Amino acid sequence: MEEVHINSFFTPQENHTAEFTEAIKHSNEAIAELKDADVIVIGAPLYNFGIPSTLKAWIDHIARAGQTFRYSEKGPEGLVKNKKVYLAISSGGVYSEGPMKPYDFTESYLRSVLGFMGMTDITAYRAEGVSIPDLKDVALYKAIESISL
Repeated sequence: MEEVHINSFFTPQENHTAEFTEAIKHSNEAIAELKDADVIVIGAPLYNFGIPSTLKAWIDHIARAGQTFRYSEKGPEGLVKNKKVYLAISSGGVYSEGPMKPYDFTESYLRSVLGFMGMTDITAYRAEGVSIPDLKDVALYKAIESISL
């Protein structure tokens, strides 16, 4: 994110320059879409133990003080409530259990940041082991079988 984006996020709207208005446009649109949605589906491949940079960039645009969360005398409060969130997580290995579980920062990060913004009704589905010879042929099938709406 560039400096102009950060400055536009923290400058009151009545003081926005044309540059700030342009810089904050994408963020405002993403937040409006988020607030308008009843159900949110996030596809998140596990990259290097975390989320892809494009997903992180989207989160950086929607996680804005005063818009999707606020700080009060009682602490932080999420402002995006009453949403159902589905996470579709894929990985080459198995990270939901076993020895690699401590390396999965995808689900825990998404639950944390979305929860901070008020979205706590989150269900995660996983297609994992797609690079493991003994698992890759059934990984997607197993993930689909786990879905219950």
